[in-house]
Formats: sequence, C-alpha cells, structure tokens
Amino acid sequence: MKKALKALAWAALAGLLCLAAAALAAKLYFTPARLKTLTLEYAARNLGREVAFDSVALGLSGFSITNLRVSEYPDFKRGEFLSAAAFSVRPSFRALLRREIKINSVSASGLKLRVTEVKKNTYNFSDLITPAPGVKPAALPGKSAPPPPLAISSLKVKDSRFTYANAAGDMKVELRDIDLSASGISPDGLFPLEGNFTLDVASPYFTGSIPASVKGRVALGNFDVQKGRAEIDKAALSLGGVKAEIKGSLANLLEPDARLSVAIKQFSTSDLKTVFKGLPHKVLLPEIEADADFKLTMKDVNLRSVKFRAGAVGGGLKGRAAWEPRVSYNITVEMKAQIPEMDTTLLARKLKQLPVPRGFKLPLADLTARLLLRDGSAEIQSFSLDCDALTVNGRSAVNFAGKELKADGSVKAEIKSLAKLAAIAPSLLSQYGLSGAAAASLDYKYSGELALKGTAALKEAGAVFADRKFSGFSGGLDFSKDTVTARKLEGKLDGEDLKASFSARDLLKHPKADFDVKLAKLTMKDAPPAAAAGAAKSGPTAAPAGKNAAAEPFYLDVTGRAEIGAIEHPNFRCGPSSMKIALTNISDDLKALDGTASFTAGPGKFSELYALAGRYKAAKVALYPLIVLQKTSKLAKTLRLPDFNNIAFDRIDGDYTFSKGLMKLNKSALTAAVADVASTGTIDLPAEKLDMRINTELKQASGITLGAPVGMLVKGTFADPSVKPDIKSIAEQPAVKKALDKLVPEGSKLLKNLFKK
Repeated sequence: MKKALKALAWAALAGLLCLAAAALAAKLYFTPARLKTLTLEYAARNLGREVAFDSVALGLSGFSITNLRVSEYPDFKRGEFLSAAAFSVRPSFRALLRREIKINSVSASGLKLRVTEVKKNTYNFSDLITPAPGVKPAALPGKSAPPPPLAISSLKVKDSRFTYANAAGDMKVELRDIDLSASGISPDGLFPLEGNFTLDVASPYFTGSIPASVKGRVALGNFDVQKGRAEIDKAALSLGGVKAEIKGSLANLLEPDARLSVAIKQFSTSDLKTVFKGLPHKVLLPEIEADADFKLTMKDVNLRSVKFRAGAVGGGLKGRAAWEPRVSYNITVEMKAQIPEMDTTLLARKLKQLPVPRGFKLPLADLTARLLLRDGSAEIQSFSLDCDALTVNGRSAVNFAGKELKADGSVKAEIKSLAKLAAIAPSLLSQYGLSGAAAASLDYKYSGELALKGTAALKEAGAVFADRKFSGFSGGLDFSKDTVTARKLEGKLDGEDLKASFSARDLLKHPKADFDVKLAKLTMKDAPPAAAAGAAKSGPTAAPAGKNAAAEPFYLDVTGRAEIGAIEHPNFRCGPSSMKIALTNISDDLKALDGTASFTAGPGKFSELYALAGRYKAAKVALYPLIVLQKTSKLAKTLRLPDFNNIAFDRIDGDYTFSKGLMKLNKSALTAAVADVASTGTIDLPAEKLDMRINTELKQASGITLGAPVGMLVKGTFADPSVKPDIKSIAEQPAVKKALDKLVPEGSKLLKNLFKK
C-alpha cells in the first residue's frame, strides 16, 4: 500500500510538472505579439472586416482582450460595428480533457453594438451570416460526431450598449446602460438570467426613455433560437412616472409565442408630461391589468387573446396587425365599463386643456361596445349605454381610407324619464319642467354631406315653455336632417285638450311649415311688450357689426289652419274661432311677406287692443283694422260714435292678401249690437302706413240712429293716423239732409266741423 501511495504521489507530481511545462511553453509561444497577429489574421480571413485592440493575453486563467474594435464592412472608414473595453473568457481545462467545453466565466464591459438597416431586409451584419455564393460545406464521410457539450458557469456584461437605426432614418432604438448576468448556462436547460437597461426610442410615433429590468430563466434550445424559450419571473419598466410589471413565458425566441401578464400601477397624466406634452394635468387613472396571448414575427403580430381591466373598465381584443409588406390590421375589441357619477364642471377644472362641457351631472351608467378595426375603417358593431334616465344602443361604421371620410350607422334610444334626463343638464333643461317618457330611432349616413332619418314617440310627455304648460302628450314624429313631421299629437295645453299635426321642411335654409290645430281653449297670458324686449336686443348700441349686420333676414313659410273653442285674454275674449293662413317669406321686418290669411271669431268682447298688439305681433297684424277703428272713433267726436275701445261683438271676420309686405283688406268686418263696421283698403306693414276706408253703421243699441253708414278715410301711420270724413256718406244721412234744407247758408260750415283731428 505504501508503495502504491508513493507511486501515486510521484505521478501527481509529474503531472503538475507537465502542466507547468505546458503552460510555460504556451506562454513562451503565444506571446502578446503572436496572439495579436493570429487574431488579426483570423478576423481578416473569417470576418472580412478590420479588427483592432490594445492587448490580448492567454494563460492558465483564460483569454482576455482590451479595447476591442470591429469595423463596419470592409474597414473603419465605414464606421465601427462592435467594440468592447474589456472581454475575457476563463475556460475549464479539466473539462477539455473530458472532451467537454466548460467555461467558468465570460465577462464583457463597455460592449457596444451598432445595427443599421442598410435597405429593406438587409443589415450591416448581413455579410456575417450569409455564406458566400457557390461555397458549400464539405461533406464528411460517415456519420458526423455530435459537438462537444458546452456549459458556462457565469456570464456578466456591464455598462454596454446596443443601437438600431432603420433605413429611412426616422427611427432609432437604443439599449443603454446594459448590465446582464447569468449562471449555469447550457445549450438545452433553463438557466437564470437577470439584467437591467434603459430603452431610448426616437420615432415619428413616439419619443422617450424607458428604464427596464428583467429577472427570469432562459433556455437556448441547443442554440436553435426558434426552439429557445424564456420564463419571465419579473420584469419592470417605467415610462415617465408610469410603472409597469410583466411576467409570463416566451416560446421561440426568434418569433415569440408570448403569454404575458402586465400590471400598470395607478398613475396620473402628469406622470406622462415629459413624454406627451399635450396631456392635461393631474388626471388620476386607475391601475391597469392585462393578460396577453400573442404571436410576434418580423412581419406581424397575431393577438390570440388580450384581456384587460382598468378600474371599472374591462374588455378584450384579438386579431392581427401586420407591417410587411404593408401596414394592415384586423382587430376586434370588446369593452365593458361602469361610468361613475360625475360633475363635468369639476372634470373641466381638472382637464383645462380639453373642451369638456360644464354643467352636466352624469349619472351612474353601464357601457358596452364591440369594435372592429380594419384597414382604413373602424366599425362599432354594437354599443349600449344604460342609466336611470335612458337606454341607448346602436352601431356605427367609419371609413377613412379614401379621400373623403364616409360613415353610417343607427341609434335607438329609450328615454325612461324625461325628468331624469333634464337632471343631467340642469342649467339647460330644468327650466322646462320635463315629464313623461319618449323613444327615438335614427339612421345616418355621411359621404361629404350628412343625411339622417329617424322617428320619435312621446309617451305622456310634458314640458313648460313660454309660461305654457304642455302635459300628457303622446304621438309620433318622423324627422330627417331638415324635415320633421308629426301626424297626430294629443295632449293638453294649460289643462285644455289639444290635438295637432304639423310638418316642416327645409329647416336649415328656408323653413316651410304646415299645421292643423284643434284646441279647446286658449288662455293668452299677459307677457312683456314685444317692443320693449326688441328694443333691449336691437337698440343702437346692440346692433351687430361687420358681416352680421349685413346678413340676409331669416324667412319662414307657414300654411295651416287652427280651430279654437275659446280665447281668453285681459284685452280680448271670444267664443269659437278659426283661422286659415298661407303665408310665405315671413320675416321680422315683414318686407317680403306674401300670401293670404282669414279668420272668424265670436261672440266676444275686446278692449284696448293696442296693448294686445304690442305684446303679440301676429295679433297686431290680424287686428290692424279694429285697432285703427278704435283710434279713429276717438277722433270723430262730433259723430258721437260708440266706444270701440271697449265693445262686445257678435262676430269678427278677416280676409287679407299680402304682397311684399302690403296687406290688402279683402274683408274686415265687425258685427256688434251697437254697430256694424267694415274696413277696406291697404296697410303697408313694414312702414305701418295706412290707406283705409272704414264704414260704420250705427245700430239702435248705440243710442244714435243713422239712416246710412258713416265713412271715414284713414291715412298716415299706425302711430299717428289722419282721419278725414267721407263727405258723401255724411250727406246721405237723413238728419244731415234735413239740416241742410233749413240752414243752407250754414250747411258747408257744419260739414267742415264734423271731424277734428
């Protein structure tokens, strides 16, 4: 035994001496100068590029090189492709004796790699991976031996950088400050890897810096990148002040099949101000979580399933987006959200840079939508919004691929409560006292011009407008962009039964309306005088300037009829009345008014019609002859006519023709117990100039009996009428004839003094 141990000791000593001798021989043979020569020769022969370095060393500890530089093809005149401040490899010589390649450590610091796209699908490293044309590897006889196993115990990369630039020159991606470490590296097994870096992106779509870190495990797939895989235990990145965490797995490291979970921490828009300058300040956004299953290739990404959650918003998307040979996409998005109650006034204060309308109080609402994004188009296949006030659903499609935008869609709405709808916009709608319910549907199309068509239905709807109360209205309406038709509306106006139908067309340019109204009773409340209100708006100091002052007047055409069971006003009361009108070019100045109008009313009573006319312009036009009668009767004091300022009547008739604002009295008659009055002539409505004849036939109830009608000729203006007697009508009176027979010399004087202004 002692001899065996002694022999073993001598053998070990001999082995150490041999190793020392081999190391000494290697050091003496592989001098720095020889190593440098061999390295440069190898690079020139195999890389076709220039290589430079400061020093290279080979020893028992391994191989190291400093300040390594590799040129672009073919030399440094074209730039620098790769460089490293220091690079070293420490192999295991014991493993080499077992025909194994085991490296104890590989380290690199200051490593820099620059990749550029020279032209489409051609890069500045393409010459390194493309074999020379016509060169084929020699076939070895028999079965080739497998490569020896490889293992790297430790890999460390520090302070390194990777840069990429595209051929167009408008995008640059840089990984800088790369620190990477791995251990237990083998060709087929998973090994741990950890690193951090900063990603800088400059492109037309996005510019910013993204610090990132990753920790996980990687398998090299026996150096087949397509068979490689990675398990990401934790990856973190940040954009501005927004932080995200990623975990999951990747199969096929060349074109990854990814299954990732992403969590973005709660953040504010202020956290992104350094990246996106136009964002509003301090808008708090919820945490976002997403689970993604996708396939990424050099040409496209196939989103098999992406599900996301952000506070009360959730949904998913799937589809494909490609960028080779052209940009295309086909992605389906589904979304559900619960919109919380909010006051847009408070929201507008936070989003000062966005046009958020103020004064709306949005209720709690549920929103769902399904969206299809395809090349040059976006289609909302379905959407719905549901809250206490209303339910809205529909679809929409937009095509923006052509020169002009095209869109079409349909919307249906059920307003459950008009009162709750008004509560959403209290500053706009609360004054109208809305009640009841309604429903509507709408189809629209846009191709350079908007076209729409829809229907609406009222269900016991009510509102307050201009001191009028509408209640219990039901009926349907049809409408388009510039038309609206209501065939049958029934409800109550101030508690009185009302039935109406109407239609209007050409609403955007020159509205034309038709109506048919039946009302049990109309109570006309006293309102502020129209003249005073108009003066406040259209006085000299409020007159618009520039183009607005010269704008064309607004014109309206109206045709229809109305039947009213009774009319009540402090200055006018009557029983059944009816009206027919066919008027065109109605405007505020009445200068272009054409058409006809007729009405009948009675029995009733009126007083101070001038006050009524000052408040209602339509009444002023219709009652012009009677108002003139009141004024002129006061001027004819000598005739002792009845007080037409306060009179009960049996019937009033009017039949008028209008031409360019000139009103012709075809018929204007008053039948009363005290007198019958008929007016003829014309009234210039814009100038309020009068050219009339009024014939008054007094009856017994007036206390004065005349044998024939008394005529008055009225000139001047509405505000300042001029009245002259019709001498012939006065001379026809029996009393006048008798007086003239007795007092011929005084007859002329009597006729002259009958009328005084």
